[in-house]
Amino acid sequence: MKEELDKRLVKTFPLLYSDRHGDMQSTCMCWGFSCGDGWFQIIWDLSAKIEPIIRKYIKENPNLPCSVCGDEKNKHYGSQTKSPGKCLAIHVDPYSEEKPPGNYYACFCEKYVSSHPRAAQVKEKYGTLRFYMTSSNEEINNYIQEAEKLSLITCEICGKEGKSQGGWRDTLCKECNKGKPKWQN
Repeated sequence: MKEELDKRLVKTFPLLYSDRHGDMQSTCMCWGFSCGDGWFQIIWDLSAKIEPIIRKYIKENPNLPCSVCGDEKNKHYGSQTKSPGKCLAIHVDPYSEEKPPGNYYACFCEKYVSSHPRAAQVKEKYGTLRFYMTSSNEEINNYIQEAEKLSLITCEICGKEGKSQGGWRDTLCKECNKGKPKWQN
C-alpha cells in the first residue's frame, strides 16, 4: 500500500494501529499494510468500525495491564497522565530461595503500553484480505469477516469490482488482470 495511505490509516485510527511502527519481534504491523491500494477503502471502513469499539473498551477498563510487563497501569510512574512512564512495581520472585527482601525484584519496563486490542497484521493471502488482531470480540470478528468477504470481489490494485484469479489467486478486475503474464492467470 502507498505510504500516504498507510500514514492516513495510522493517523486516523491510532488505537487500532498503535503497533504500526513497533518492533518486528513483537508485531507484524512493523511491515505496514501488505496489500494493494485497491483495498484501502475496505480497510478504512473496517477500521472506522473497530476504533470506537477499542475506545469504549479502554474507557470501561481504565487500568488495563501493560502489554510489556503485565502490571496494571496504576503501577507505572505518572499513571494518571496521558503518557505513563516506567514501571515502579516490586515483585516477589516465586522461584527464589532467599528470604525477603532478597527475593524481591523491580520491573524494568520503560513505559506503559496499554494491552487494548490492536491490529497485529494486515495483508493479502490467497487473493483475500487477512486482518489479524492481538485480541478481539465477536463484534470485531464479524466486521473482519465482512471485510474479508468484500475483498474477494474487489480488485486489490484499483478497487473496482474484481474476481479471484487462478495461480496464486489474486483478486483483480479485468483491466488489472490484462497486464499479468499468462502463466500467472
